[in-house]
Amino acid sequence: DFQGAVEQLAAKSGIALRYTDRHEGERREARSKLRDALAAAVDWYHERLLAAPDAGAARRYLRDRGFDGDTVRHYRLGWAPDDWDQLVRALRFPPKVLVDAGLGREGRRGTIDFFRGRVLFPIFDASGDPLGFGGRILPGARPMPDGRPPAKYQNTPETSLYRKSKVLYGLNWAKDEAVRTNEVIVCEGYTDVIGFASVGMARAVATCGTALTDE
Repeated sequence: DFQGAVEQLAAKSGIALRYTDRHEGERREARSKLRDALAAAVDWYHERLLAAPDAGAARRYLRDRGFDGDTVRHYRLGWAPDDWDQLVRALRFPPKVLVDAGLGREGRRGTIDFFRGRVLFPIFDASGDPLGFGGRILPGARPMPDGRPPAKYQNTPETSLYRKSKVLYGLNWAKDEAVRTNEVIVCEGYTDVIGFASVGMARAVATCGTALTDE
């Protein structure tokens, strides 16, 4: 939007902005902190997938799905360890920021990780800034305490940055070819987008929910 364009240009030029609406400035600053936390989480989860011993099963799962190292790095895929609060302790952002970004939630033991034991697909906006994640449970994961199987996919909850009805996964990668070909392929999931790109059709995007919306 207009304000976002002004902020981006000001940041490149080293110009400090002053907002005529104090509350708008506060909202923009809060959203900037959420983006910083999400960017740090993308990096942390990605490094976990690449190198952590506990991510071995996730790496095998992705190899079995045909995802090589270059693909994993290009799409910044990650691994959320099956633990209570490793991300929360590692990032050192205030608990409120992590909860507001959809990275943490309040539990009996304080702020804990929102994603646990999942392969993560970071979701970016059209400019390439992270908005949230889609998390895929590994096959054979242990059931929930009530005996139910865990949900196959878990998305970031609705936040001030991430609203699934307004977001298309992969748009940041697909937009150039979509404009050039005057066509976009809308498909169901994250792996479909990656699969289309792997066969030279990089104009695919995916909805982040189970249905299409007006937006």
